[in-house]
Amino acid sequence: MKTISINQLAKQYGYDESTIRQIWIPKGLDMNLPEQDIRAWIVQNILQPLRETDLREQMDREKLRKLQAEASQAELELNKQLELVVDTSYLESSLSEYFSQLKNYLRTIPQKHYLELFESEDPLQLKQKLADFIDKVLNEIGTHEYEMPEEENEQGQVNEDPEQGSSEDTST
Repeated sequence: MKTISINQLAKQYGYDESTIRQIWIPKGLDMNLPEQDIRAWIVQNILQPLRETDLREQMDREKLRKLQAEASQAELELNKQLELVVDTSYLESSLSEYFSQLKNYLRTIPQKHYLELFESEDPLQLKQKLADFIDKVLNEIGTHEYEMPEEENEQGQVNEDPEQGSSEDTST
């Protein structure tokens, strides 16, 4: 049984000895095998993958992936301009404002209606009055509908008063 040394493999295959020690052996190369088995392992695990790798094909795949990402980005921007999608930061701020209003409305119930609540004769009546006030507040704020801003400036910020832009148009 004839074996081969790391030094001989490095010279014959044009690799550095450290590559064989640090990469090939951890991948499963057993230097205690016969020379024929070592060479078969090198062909199967090192040389064959190099032959099957088509660099041009990989580059084309990556270019295609990049083009698809750019097309998706452009499509998203177009949908945003056509108002088919909503900017998440705007939606987040709008919903935050809405829920803040809801919280404030609900917190004002005891202050606005404390006399009526105090006049309750029993806990059940108090509970019913409180539920009625909460329902009233929820119906009041529930009429709020999300609307896309009519005018946005170039930075994507919403003009608070859409009348400002149209007042100039009516003067002509």
